[in-house]
Amino acid sequence: MTPRLITPIGAVGVAVTVFALLAASYFLAKTPGDVLGEDLVPLAQAATDREEVGYTLPAGRSAGDIGSDLERLGVIGSGQQFEFLVSLVGVQQRLSTGDYLLRKNSSALTVVRELTVKEQVPVLKVTFPEGIRIEEMAIIAEKAGFGSRESFMAATKAAELPPGFVEAFPAGESLQGYLFPDTYIMPVGSTAEQLVDYMLRTLDRRFSPELRLAAKSQGLNTHQALTLASIVEREAVLEPERARIAGVFYNRLTAQDMLGADPTVQYAVSLIAGSVEQFGYWKKDLTLVDLKLASPYNTREVPGLPPGPIANPGLASIEAVANPEKTDFYYFVADAKANDGSHVFAVTLAEHERNIQQYGTP
Repeated sequence: MTPRLITPIGAVGVAVTVFALLAASYFLAKTPGDVLGEDLVPLAQAATDREEVGYTLPAGRSAGDIGSDLERLGVIGSGQQFEFLVSLVGVQQRLSTGDYLLRKNSSALTVVRELTVKEQVPVLKVTFPEGIRIEEMAIIAEKAGFGSRESFMAATKAAELPPGFVEAFPAGESLQGYLFPDTYIMPVGSTAEQLVDYMLRTLDRRFSPELRLAAKSQGLNTHQALTLASIVEREAVLEPERARIAGVFYNRLTAQDMLGADPTVQYAVSLIAGSVEQFGYWKKDLTLVDLKLASPYNTREVPGLPPGPIANPGLASIEAVANPEKTDFYYFVADAKANDGSHVFAVTLAEHERNIQQYGTP
């Protein structure tokens, strides 16, 4: 007997039949758990990375957007497959909002089951804004249930940097700038040490080898890139301006000039005994005495980059430093009249002084 060949159209028919049976089983069983108890689509190969990652499923998010999120996090291999399965089985309205711990390299069916059958483990959730210091992070971590702020600070001193950051890291420096600001979801009982380790691993992933190579092409190693990114983070408010502000600082570095960044002065002031208690970590109204403060972090007095980051930058500022906007701008001032976080840029000092007069006061 001549064997029958399965044509491409026939193969599609088989697949449709399988999924039709799955859908029919769902409607008979009434619960996603009855249908999605086993993975129908196994991983293409044995997964070596089964790390747990946190994911928050907000209300109203589409299956397509959820699939894209999960693919970006490495939880599933195909966001489109996830969207197709959700649509096929008809569970879009049964995806349960909440905070989840999901394993990387899972099949789409496994994740559909986990997000529709709400069997969540108790978790701790903490969000660190971009541009804050590790001391401020310690306070946030304590409030979120990761132990005392002292234990968080101790964890930052005992932690080991990812290999890609060790070579450029100056001996004796703190991890200021290396704790990636993000939302972290971890099991209840997680320690400050585990949280700090997770934050460092996230930096290693988000400040990717490609971005490190781009920063290197600008003449900066990883420590210098994070240092400049921390300054951009504190200066920039609007996303479109980050790369332009980074470009201004590169122009000043090329000229071996002073960066003239007030956030570095704020950081220098905070290192004075009693200053934090009186003015907080970021003194708002800097005096002429502050601006003349003798400190390697005072970029109004010392040319070039400060010794290290002044805060923990987010991805957008790291990307801006890796890929700055190329302009002739050498100065910028906050547009106090617009009062929307924007800046006015200038090439010459005379133009900059006119901008200060016109835009520097409300």
